[in-house]
Amino acid sequence: MNEIRKVPPDAVHVWRGFRSKDKTQQQFEEFLGSVFVPGCSLLQPNAGLHAYIPSLPQNEGKPPTVPDQSALMFWTSQQTYHDAFKCVAVRCYTNLHGDLYDTSRSSAGFPVLLPEADLLVETPYFLVDAPADWMSGDVVHYIGARNQNVSPEIFRAHILKWAKNLLPMSGLEGGLLCVGENYLVAWTLWPKGKSSSTCFAPLKDFTTTWLDQASEHFELGHGLWEDWTGIPMTAPNSLNIQLHRTLDI
Repeated sequence: MNEIRKVPPDAVHVWRGFRSKDKTQQQFEEFLGSVFVPGCSLLQPNAGLHAYIPSLPQNEGKPPTVPDQSALMFWTSQQTYHDAFKCVAVRCYTNLHGDLYDTSRSSAGFPVLLPEADLLVETPYFLVDAPADWMSGDVVHYIGARNQNVSPEIFRAHILKWAKNLLPMSGLEGGLLCVGENYLVAWTLWPKGKSSSTCFAPLKDFTTTWLDQASEHFELGHGLWEDWTGIPMTAPNSLNIQLHRTLDI
């Protein structure tokens, strides 16, 4: 049953992943598609996962300071996320991270409300203080690298200004961002069929774009015990996995 289910804006884990040096890009994408993304999509909804949006930026030429993968994982609440680790299925999935990522560089966290001033590095923020269902709407995702002629401080100031200017846009239902020293990841949520294709255009004045893409609604047509190669994860892409949300946890 996948009726509209809105969750709080701070109930999302914002993931920025850097590929393990033990994996080539091809191996990274193959493991994501055959094991990691299907595992998250099928093992975690019964523990309270409400939406899952994994993405890959363009890889060729991308600087190593920009994440190799991003993901949003929405839960019923932050407490639901913590309680999920009581489940063997969730612990099994989580244990896969060390096989895929450089865990010393990769990170995830729950967001806080966008401040009036001074964005902090590696701190996720939500822009719209209202519950939303990110699986049912249209998501647009941006990954960019800071241009070298822009200082980190000016970079963060530009991003904050962009975010504040975005808020009055008609139809905006949600927004998330996280700024690193040298990169930005940002997402916007719109009613289905009404997304803005230009919402990230101002960011391109001071960033180099590595992903600017609407997340494809991807239907899960197979289960854990079926003959199935997995979910296509070839850069660049962004998927809004249509989870089977069978439990209202």
